[in-house]
Amino acid sequence: MNSHQMQRPRNYEDEPMEADTVPKQTRRRGKALETAILEAAWEQLATCSAEEFTFDNVAARAHTSKPVLYRRWPNRTELFVAAVKRHRGLAAIERPNTGTLRGDVISILMQLNRKQSDAVMVLAKFGVYANWLGVSAHELYERTMMSDRPSIAMAVENARARGDITCELPESLLRMPGELGRATILRDMRPLSEADVIATVDELFLPLVDYYEHQAGGAAGM
Repeated sequence: MNSHQMQRPRNYEDEPMEADTVPKQTRRRGKALETAILEAAWEQLATCSAEEFTFDNVAARAHTSKPVLYRRWPNRTELFVAAVKRHRGLAAIERPNTGTLRGDVISILMQLNRKQSDAVMVLAKFGVYANWLGVSAHELYERTMMSDRPSIAMAVENARARGDITCELPESLLRMPGELGRATILRDMRPLSEADVIATVDELFLPLVDYYEHQAGGAAGM
């Protein structure tokens, strides 16, 4: 048997870095390689159709090979989740400090709108194809959430510390501004306007906060 016949089949699991198709000077390892792939995956999600979200296209955009992707993510669903979660993690919401509940809630909603509306639209685009990815639309949404805690809770905590709120507010109220904002983005497939945000706060959220405050005050006085 000659040396060519005795050669062991190539095993991609043994490769420490990208395949040999990548020029040596541009090879990346570990976290740098994973970051490059996830950035490429997000670009593919944000700019192309659902049908074009394939390992071939992501690998080409990341200047790597399909086996490199498959070593990390077994299918498109796992790559989708990883890419969206990374993008949303980079767009974390900062705690505001405007001095008022109204100002803090508007600040949080504007941050959500500016930093994460694109992720909402990507989820909407791919929700239609969720079964094609092998999961439900609800599962895609649940798996790409960064936290189950409503962002508005930060504004309420600030208000409690100032003594502006003394009653307990239901979690459904804390979720309402964000959920309404997402619903509007999904309906219009565009980010919210500042007028949309202010209307949600002034016409819905703050009147309901006042309602619960008055209810709690009336009960305490009985």
